[in-house]
Amino acid sequence: MEDRILKKYLTLLYCITFSLILLLSAAGMGASTAHAFFENQARYAFEQRWLPMLSDESPQKRFQAMRAFLAYPAWGLPVLRNTLMSAETENLNWQIVMLIGMLGEPTDIPPLLKIWREQQDPQRSTVWLGAMQRLYWKNRISGGAVPKLTSLTLNYLEKDPAVETEEKNAVIQFKMDNPARSPLFIRVSAHFWKTPIQEELPSKYFWLPAGGKIEANLQTQFSAVEHTDDVRLDFRVWEVGRAKELLHQTINITPPQKPTAPSGK
Repeated sequence: MEDRILKKYLTLLYCITFSLILLLSAAGMGASTAHAFFENQARYAFEQRWLPMLSDESPQKRFQAMRAFLAYPAWGLPVLRNTLMSAETENLNWQIVMLIGMLGEPTDIPPLLKIWREQQDPQRSTVWLGAMQRLYWKNRISGGAVPKLTSLTLNYLEKDPAVETEEKNAVIQFKMDNPARSPLFIRVSAHFWKTPIQEELPSKYFWLPAGGKIEANLQTQFSAVEHTDDVRLDFRVWEVGRAKELLHQTINITPPQKPTAPSGK
């Protein structure tokens, strides 16, 4: 039923366009003018009809709208991209993200990643990540060079790193280069050892441009067990969509010592 409605609507649009081509040609105007008019009408249909229908309460209408975008990506994809860049983050429809993941290109990943990081509600995180992963593997070039970790440090955030608190606020700062001729979509995580609960930081995702570099950080809290003089940090990097590690580096951290109370005399 939905397919018939969609085909009927677009067939009508084609008929109108063909009639306009004949009319404008007879009037001495080129077919390119009629084609431009048709593109404007098609874009208007996607902006005013199919795009709002993606949020309709009716599952049938949502499916009908998605079929329209999938059937005519040349007109629908620019509308989806413009909506992604102009919409408020909290009001962005997840179906738009899913469709871009199906129709778009790897160049759509950086704006998707930026907006995903700003999301307040992680309920649809799997949709965002799935869309970006699909776009990445769509045109991935195999056999590229492995990224290089050029710097890895941990810095305490307290003004006085030796304040009398067991739990330390810290930031892991790292720099990474991509010597390959193709971009990399990576997942970064870190894990502390010799701590009471063996803290593992949530993964963060980054886009490494071809021949480019990134400088980023991971904020964390940790506390060392009483009987150790250092804490081990394992820093790992994966290519999104693969289980094998690209990088694994370990550093030992000496926790700041509590200040010694002055002895009374």
